[in-house]
Amino acid sequence: MDFWQSIWTNPEYLGRYTPVENLLLFLGVAFWAYMYLELAIAPFKTHFVEMPVFIACGNIIWEFLWGFVITEPMGAVLLWGYRLAFLLDIVIFSHVIRYGKKQISIPMSDTAYRILLAFLVVSWGVLIYTFHAGGYDLFTGSNSAYILNLFISGLYPLLFFKMKDPALFSYPVSWAKLVGNGFFTIFLFLYFPKEYFVLTLGVLCFIADSYYLIGFKRSH
Repeated sequence: MDFWQSIWTNPEYLGRYTPVENLLLFLGVAFWAYMYLELAIAPFKTHFVEMPVFIACGNIIWEFLWGFVITEPMGAVLLWGYRLAFLLDIVIFSHVIRYGKKQISIPMSDTAYRILLAFLVVSWGVLIYTFHAGGYDLFTGSNSAYILNLFISGLYPLLFFKMKDPALFSYPVSWAKLVGNGFFTIFLFLYFPKEYFVLTLGVLCFIADSYYLIGFKRSH
């Protein structure tokens, strides 16, 4: 009994948030994990990775830092959600290495492309870590996460229309990202009602995700 009680009351597990907030976080993690699974599987068939290369480099290093390096009292759902995302993102990033060059219009050798990826990963890593060290992030990592998120939401439709081939992109990814972000953003409004910066980012992501979903549907 003491063990199960500690699960619900200990801030390291579920005790930091209300049941509703924990549910929102769990649903957000679940939909993002589903989206990542789609991103990990699809390139085996399409030989194309739809995650924009520029932000894929930031994504994987953010998940590594917040899942394994940065120590904050974020609770079990977020911590293990970030770790799960990183593990799935290893597969996605392998596709970025192999197929991501197709997103780039200018001619580039494989070696130059991989040097670019390494530079982007290191650069994003330094920015994310110093952003946290400087006290600009929340203990959930939400400020930096939503900055990256807005890049993803903004670059996705640009890449979609640039490639001019809807078959390269996954419909489940388009709606799972919108729904997952929606749950996380509702959580932010409940738990951080005065953190206007990240709340603004959440609204902008919702608008961009909705625009992409509508554009995806119309293209089909």
